[in-house]
Amino acid sequence: MRTNEIKTIFEYNFWAFDRVWKCISQISDDQFVEEIDYSTGSIRDIVVHMMSATRRWVGRLQGTEVPPHLAFEDFDTLSKTKTKWDELRKEFLSYADSVSQKQLDDMVHWELPARELKLDSPRWEILLHLANHATDYRAQILAILHHHFHVKTVEQDMILYLAEQK
Repeated sequence: MRTNEIKTIFEYNFWAFDRVWKCISQISDDQFVEEIDYSTGSIRDIVVHMMSATRRWVGRLQGTEVPPHLAFEDFDTLSKTKTKWDELRKEFLSYADSVSQKQLDDMVHWELPARELKLDSPRWEILLHLANHATDYRAQILAILHHHFHVKTVEQDMILYLAEQK
């Protein structure tokens, strides 16, 4: 995996999230936090989980202390959540832009105590995991929006993003 490919993947990732966020913004704050019997509970909880997981993985990748999980209750409105998302996006893209080819190939030690995992992985694999993780959760959000709230949703295919770039 090369640095320009990682950057493309994450530019796509945030492009796709912007499309999904336009769908999310069609629901009320009450609907945003409404508990759904699917995935992690509510659309808010899914978004906060995505933010928290990305933030924690970047801490691991940077070799700093892994920050605590974000608290769902701190994000009771669409506005608060989107503001935090935009802040974390800037931080993440700044990090992704700074990663060299050597760093992509470097091994990173990581642990997930709740899953009893302690491994070393190339940095690029962890970054690819983050992109895939976000795609999975965006798809879950779109399913909830469509089936539970009857919101018209969008496609998030990477090929559409790439076509727009041509």
